Amino acid sequence: MSVPPRRYPAFDGAPVAAATDPHRPVSPLIGRESQRREIEAAVQGLSQGRPAFLEISGDPGTGKTALLAEVTRVARVAGIDAFNGRPQPVDGDLPFGAIVDALDGRLPVTGGERLDRLPAAQRDVLAAVFPSLAADASAPSPPDIAAPYRAAHAVRVLLEDLASSLPVVLVLDDLQHADAGTVDVVCRLMCTPPRAPVLLAFAHRHRQVSPRLRATVDTAREVTRLHLETLAESHAGALMGEDTPAHARGELYRASEGNPGYLRALADVLEQGPPGIDEADIAPVPPWFASAMAAEVARLSAVGRLVVAACAVLGDPLTVPSVAAVAEVGEQDAYSAIDEIASHDLIRLVAGTGRFGFRHPLVRRAVYHNVSPGWRLGAHARAAQSPSGGRASAVGTAPHLTRVAAPGDRAAVALLAAAADEVETARPRQAAQWRRAALELLPYDGTGPDGDDEHTDVRTGLLLALGRACEAAGQLRQGCDALAEALRLIPPGTGGRRAAVAAGQARLLHDLGRSGEARALLRAELAHAPAEADRAVLSFERARLEVSSGSPGAACADAAQAVHIADRLGLRLLGCAARGMLAVSAVLSGSPTADGSGDFSRAAADLDVLTDEQLAALPDAPLWIGWAALVLERPHEAVRHLDRAVAAGRSAGRHAVVCHALVARVAALCAADRLTTAEESADEAGRAAWLSGSAALHSSVLAARCLVAARTGDLDALRGHLAAYGTPVDQGWPGALAAEMVAEARQAAGDPEVAAAAKASPGGPEQAVPFGAATRRTLSADLAAGITTGITVGVTTGVTAGTTADPTTPVIESAAADPPGASGPPVADRPSADRPGAATLTARERQIARLVSEGLKNREIADRLYVTQKTVEMHLSRIFAKLGVSNRVGVARTLYAAPTTSH
Repeated sequence: MSVPPRRYPAFDGAPVAAATDPHRPVSPLIGRESQRREIEAAVQGLSQGRPAFLEISGDPGTGKTALLAEVTRVARVAGIDAFNGRPQPVDGDLPFGAIVDALDGRLPVTGGERLDRLPAAQRDVLAAVFPSLAADASAPSPPDIAAPYRAAHAVRVLLEDLASSLPVVLVLDDLQHADAGTVDVVCRLMCTPPRAPVLLAFAHRHRQVSPRLRATVDTAREVTRLHLETLAESHAGALMGEDTPAHARGELYRASEGNPGYLRALADVLEQGPPGIDEADIAPVPPWFASAMAAEVARLSAVGRLVVAACAVLGDPLTVPSVAAVAEVGEQDAYSAIDEIASHDLIRLVAGTGRFGFRHPLVRRAVYHNVSPGWRLGAHARAAQSPSGGRASAVGTAPHLTRVAAPGDRAAVALLAAAADEVETARPRQAAQWRRAALELLPYDGTGPDGDDEHTDVRTGLLLALGRACEAAGQLRQGCDALAEALRLIPPGTGGRRAAVAAGQARLLHDLGRSGEARALLRAELAHAPAEADRAVLSFERARLEVSSGSPGAACADAAQAVHIADRLGLRLLGCAARGMLAVSAVLSGSPTADGSGDFSRAAADLDVLTDEQLAALPDAPLWIGWAALVLERPHEAVRHLDRAVAAGRSAGRHAVVCHALVARVAALCAADRLTTAEESADEAGRAAWLSGSAALHSSVLAARCLVAARTGDLDALRGHLAAYGTPVDQGWPGALAAEMVAEARQAAGDPEVAAAAKASPGGPEQAVPFGAATRRTLSADLAAGITTGITVGVTTGVTAGTTADPTTPVIESAAADPPGASGPPVADRPSADRPGAATLTARERQIARLVSEGLKNREIADRLYVTQKTVEMHLSRIFAKLGVSNRVGVARTLYAAPTTSH
């Protein structure tokens, strides 16, 4: 049945006349070296006087047009004429459109007298094909003069004549859109090649090309076939440009599925947030991509355009009954339209199902934004009400309700809340958007906790959940605002939920750099907390704030208070977290009576009996216990606890916890010389920092990258990370930790003066304990020498490099012998800070230098530190260079203050 015109959505913008590829601008030829060589060989082969054919195929955006541009470039460098064309749809496809586009404009100039030499019949056929030659036709063309086989023969004769003196290259793009005449000419040229050096290079989307062209290419002889696949991640990284943040590159690649065109489009809108993670709304696309997709949609029939608009409103996965209901067409018409849309490769059948999906989310976004807004809202209303296609779930209905539900619709509020709960872990931005929509629909008279009793509890619950989702999505400011509003709705002195809200808001305030506000909030809440459980939660949060601000002594009291209450009330999870924090704070504060080991042992034992599901409720517990293991010189245990923290943080959507745990894991792995794994953890931490939206965490990750690069000896990467690092974002204790971590990296980069300055610089006005003073007084000498890193939550890692072995770390034999020299002479107990060159050694280098001075050989040092002998040799060569010595005795003499007897 026919569909009345009034039903068709008015697509914004006029149809594009030229068939532009939806993946412009043209990408550089990255990752296509083998194809480039094939192109060069094909052009060079023309010198032998023989024709050649080059087919380039692939999905949209894979770089076909870029390769055709390379064909033209190589030909012109070789002094060969290249003619370029593509189909030009203007009210339908023009006959022989791509051929005419390539040759017509240049025939009067290029052909000239040569055309006059052609037989009259050939000129008449060419005149019927090429408008520029129509005036030269000797007589009106009979109706069948441009029959496909005659046109193909005439074009072949023309190409032979043009190539009579110099080779010719004919380049045709987008042949999936070519008319039957163009396809016939291309096929006949392959079946009966020109008797001249003519290269025909053509590109098409292999899913859309005509069966005849596909069959001809499959059976033709001597056709060079280049099928473009997606790019490897290493190649895709080169396409993003230097201004693309390193932490965004992996996410961009995954979202683009390795497609260069999609990668460029996503990179163009990168500032809108993480791509492809959770599209809370249908984000826009770059103008060049939107315009090109409008051209693709314009090729559809009227019913096809209507149905594809309904598909864009519904989103994946698509069922024909639901599409028919939203488009308001009969199911049979919808099936026919789906076939048409799929033939244009806008949607694809999902294997093994009866459903369809857009070929990429970017395509759906482009089509959606090109639909007129009035029709689009009506389509959302129909989608929200229609039971067709099984899309009655909360998650399926929520996107439509956010646009069409009316204020006061309590059923819509409940459905949006349920949908947000369902997707919160995987798509926190989506959950946050749906909860905001639910809050806007909820009736509210603004009277606060003493009024609006009917909806206050619902509103408070939505605000709490919104704050949680915003934190997981990296929207820290919005999350803090939501929790502040929730706290306003909960009467002061109310137990239970109010303490949890205040603690969460204080955490976000600190992450936003507003520690003073966080302190004031916690102080006020503790003064009015009616229940001991509430005081435990608030004390734990205040201890976190103090240790993160560089005041571990103050944190000890609050952490101890939280432990005491948690033990008495049986709050095992909170007790674990508080004990881990207490252990860290005791070590950092330099307490002469408490070394933190007892608290750590009790916390670790309690943690081991808790399930992963229980830890997701408070992922801080394994995080703090992991940090405690580090400062207590137990890096192997630290890795085990930090792995649980990463898993719990991911389960809870707490990207900040994930980032903290991964950076701490870098420290432990560096201590065990597992540098490849440490580098992988640093990469994961970068992604978590990006998702968290925290500049402080990003700074911490950069510091961790500096440390790994310094330990691996990758000076190019080290200099790049140091340049990106700048100065610590956090002040106070986290800034001091980051500066200490980067100090070793700067020393390794050969800049000891900068390293010394970094250590001497204060972390800020709240810094109570400089990283190099009280901490090193408290820890043992070996522990102090192995201090490697810290993170912005304000915990230090005092790890003796290599003190705990990873049993899987291989010991690689080395043929290199120990440098000549005798065992070291007697030395004093302490290295002299004043000895020339000694201050420039890194922590690992100082440790190896001490072992050398004790007379240990390279193999013995490697066994002692659980590293490879090659690693010892690498560090020892640096030690010799920095100290200006040539043997092991020189190391001992330079490193220690006690003079030795000269021989």
